[in-house]
Amino acid sequence: AAGAGRDRAVSVARELAEKDEGLVIVYEIPADADRSALLSALDAVRARHPQAAIMLISGQEIENKVSIVSSVPPALIERGLKAGDWVREVSLVVGGKGGGRPDAAQGGGTEARKTGEAVAAAQKFAKGKLGIS
Repeated sequence: AAGAGRDRAVSVARELAEKDEGLVIVYEIPADADRSALLSALDAVRARHPQAAIMLISGQEIENKVSIVSSVPPALIERGLKAGDWVREVSLVVGGKGGGRPDAAQGGGTEARKTGEAVAAAQKFAKGKLGIS
């Protein structure tokens, strides 16, 4: 089941990445808050958009948990966006915490119904740090 969930998460991430461009990519991925599935999906998106700041969020309402992963390339770290700060900020929206290095971070929370708000907060925070609208 875990393998099937990972495959589905990666497939959805690839589909979304095919249609997307830009410096900030934030998706809600159907991975039932499975962090390893999200990390595999993150690799798939990063392969398509190596210069983009990427954050993937997945909620699981039955257990009421949320997982968040992010990756920020060196050029965007230099412009002020750090993955650890980004995840920490977005994790607060879903009632959790997170952090990590400037280039990669993970977090989570306990309010799965707020994943949509978390996606919006992630976009706003990253674009604000990078000075893009």
